[in-house]
Amino acid sequence: MSADLHAQARTLVDRNQMSGISPAEQAWLEDHLRQCDQCNGYAELTARAIGGLGSFSFSMDPSLVARTQEALTRRAREMEAERGRHRMYLRGFALACLFTVIGSVLAWQGWAYVAQRVQLVPWEWQLGFSLFWVLPSATVAMLLLVGLALESNRIHERSLA
Repeated sequence: MSADLHAQARTLVDRNQMSGISPAEQAWLEDHLRQCDQCNGYAELTARAIGGLGSFSFSMDPSLVARTQEALTRRAREMEAERGRHRMYLRGFALACLFTVIGSVLAWQGWAYVAQRVQLVPWEWQLGFSLFWVLPSATVAMLLLVGLALESNRIHERSLA
């Protein structure tokens, strides 16, 4: 038999122990286990190991349980506060983008009028408009995104420690 069939059988054995498999997969697995002693042994050992875990128990120090619950509660509160900060950053980013678009649409005609009166060529007043109007707003929006990314990275590093 090919190694792929054995790997597939072991995968099905594992999935069957965890969450169950479809009837077609169950039928194929049972047929394979009847023909393959190696996979049948794997299935039996897996079933015994999982059955043994059911009788496994230990006692915990109540103060350790309390400290663990306290730490988990504190971490849940921290995560909720972090989500609030993320929402704040995203709202700020959205507002910065919205104000940039709305302000640009409104200011464009004014800039064009002034540029025509001062007799600027189009590329000059368009560059001036971008540097004076769009660039600062886009910079604020990007800084908000960078702040969000840095905060997420810091949180991720702290959770790994």
